Amino acid sequence: MGITVYTTTPDKETAKKISKGSVENGLAACCNFWPVETVYKWENELKEGTEYIVFLKTTKKKYKALEKWISEEHPYSMAAIVAIPWEDSYEPYRKWVEES
Repeated sequence: MGITVYTTTPDKETAKKISKGSVENGLAACCNFWPVETVYKWENELKEGTEYIVFLKTTKKKYKALEKWISEEHPYSMAAIVAIPWEDSYEPYRKWVEES
């Protein structure tokens, strides 16, 4: 089953490192990243800033290895790493992701 793994990074360089590394290590077929404005509460304090969202397209079978790799490479002490299952997807694309 195809999944998209969502994470955020503090900057473009980290987003690119996570994207390239996950593809080079065979943990994801492809990745997309872009900047976003973020509002969150951390250690009881309201924070605002810019982060990069990273979407990593992979399979459920590779999720645990990808999660481990991201958590080891990520600069945040608690990275957001969330799997979004593909209920439906374009079959040729899904097959490409599964074979990558």
